[in-house]
Amino acid sequence: MKLRSEKLAQSGNTLVVTLITLILVSVFVSTALDYTNGINRNVHRSILYHQATNIADSSTEMAFSSWRAICRQNQSKVYPLSSFTTAIPTPTPGDFPGVATYTLLNYEVYPLNSTWTKLTTASATPAPIAGPNHGDLSYYYLATADVVIPTLDSKSATSETDTGNVVAKVRRVFDKETLSLWRYAVFYNDDMEIHPGATMAINGDVHTNGSLYTGHSDLALDGVTTYVNSWTIGFDPNEDSHAGETPESPTWATGLPPAASTTQQPYGVALSDYHQLIDYTSQTTTLDPYRFQEQAGVVVTIDANNNVVIYNSAGTNITSKTGHSNDGNTAAAFKAAISTNQTIVDNRQGATTGNANIRVATLDVSVIEAAMDSTSSKSDFTISKSITSTGQTVNNMVYIVDTSGITGSSQRAIRIKNGGKLPSGGLTIASANPIYVQGDYNTGASGTTLPQSDSSTPDPTQPTVAGYTRQPAAIVGDAVTVLSNSWLDSKAGTMPTASNTTVNAAFISGIVPSANGNYSGGVENFPRFLEDWGNKQFTYYGSMIELYNSQQAIGKWGAGNVYNPPNRAWYFDTNFVSSPPPGVLASFNYNRSRWYME
Repeated sequence: MKLRSEKLAQSGNTLVVTLITLILVSVFVSTALDYTNGINRNVHRSILYHQATNIADSSTEMAFSSWRAICRQNQSKVYPLSSFTTAIPTPTPGDFPGVATYTLLNYEVYPLNSTWTKLTTASATPAPIAGPNHGDLSYYYLATADVVIPTLDSKSATSETDTGNVVAKVRRVFDKETLSLWRYAVFYNDDMEIHPGATMAINGDVHTNGSLYTGHSDLALDGVTTYVNSWTIGFDPNEDSHAGETPESPTWATGLPPAASTTQQPYGVALSDYHQLIDYTSQTTTLDPYRFQEQAGVVVTIDANNNVVIYNSAGTNITSKTGHSNDGNTAAAFKAAISTNQTIVDNRQGATTGNANIRVATLDVSVIEAAMDSTSSKSDFTISKSITSTGQTVNNMVYIVDTSGITGSSQRAIRIKNGGKLPSGGLTIASANPIYVQGDYNTGASGTTLPQSDSSTPDPTQPTVAGYTRQPAAIVGDAVTVLSNSWLDSKAGTMPTASNTTVNAAFISGIVPSANGNYSGGVENFPRFLEDWGNKQFTYYGSMIELYNSQQAIGKWGAGNVYNPPNRAWYFDTNFVSSPPPGVLASFNYNRSRWYME
């Protein structure tokens, strides 16, 4: 019996152990299943979270495209919140195939203030954040997109606060950036070539929207140099004037070799050529209201018969105005300042067109300066234009054009002379025609009183007469040709001897690009010359801007009996950083900035 009892006890113990083992196994299996289910749920939620994040991110990308399109309707306007609330279309489920159910909430573009706080009032606009240069501004907006995806644990499938839902909140900062193009020592919209034949240092920033070619070691790039397409230590394959030369690398500031960058689109408008900026037309263009004709407070036209017509800022013909009013004084000054039907022989133009004779109308700047800076109400006047669509006011800009040279084979140009002193506040003179600037400009020169930069031992660090403050100035034309202080029309065409001359003004001009073996002349010949400058110095303080190909001054560089180059003492006018020339010249860029999640 005792043996039987022991066997029964052993059997009972075995059963207990078996039961315990089964329980433990069940617990382990249940735990493993719970763990696996938990992992599966987490993996599933992670997948859904990534989907929600992708949808929200894609939504902000769509918002960026719509926001940019709205802002481009008026580049100078700063748009309020109300401009985007209903105008930005909401993405649809069809934009995100593969996601069965989701809800997009808080889809909006908010303006930001100076502390990066979003503004929710309908009329609110972003705070302007100033950049390093005059006219550089950034306006920041915040795009928001909250995406909710439900799960089996959801109680409210569209609620951001339901913990059962998967929620992704994406934020993206948009930046509307206004950059003054006067920030550059040299700016090219087209390919840029710089191959000076003597030492040449560029002391400011350089940018080309095309390719950069530098083939000579006597070039020093002392600022930030950027290009969009490519940089070649060598020559443009479209020209052969440097054939056989061994390219040499330029030098640059420590740590600042030429670098790739993004396109700087003038006025935020993508064009291959910006000649319409200076065109004379009554037709609507893609660059309105920034064309110089539209910005000018005085517009002067000259027709084929040399009739001069003067318009005020409202577009009213004031040619016959008399009396001591602003219109009367303006008309009197410009009629006294303009001479017509004069001739300059331009051998560069003649070598290409077969006709070197250019009919010019001459603007005597000293007459305008004397009247504008006069303290007498009998002669003084102001030049000002309010641009309604942009809310901007442009002062001291004159647009003058010989309309008979715009089309056809007639060769017309505008000459500026006696510009030693400019009106207080500066002066921008623009034309659709080529411009010849004769003699010192914006240096304080008067008669035989010249700056030290023009002396027999020129000092380029002294580009103004003592006591004169150079004014912000620009000369804008189809091409810009510099004539020295010694220029005489009677010697034109003979490559007369030049004398030391100084010009303190920005140039916006066209080029004849390298093509079919012909060299453009490069940056070193951006201002054109018609004299023998051998051992004479041309001192220049300004900014050189190329935005288009010349349409009237189409003479190719490189013809004989045109000029011998000057000693170039060229400098970026750093005053433009804080006080640029009259007129609006800017690029508008739209950038995606900071990305984060809440």
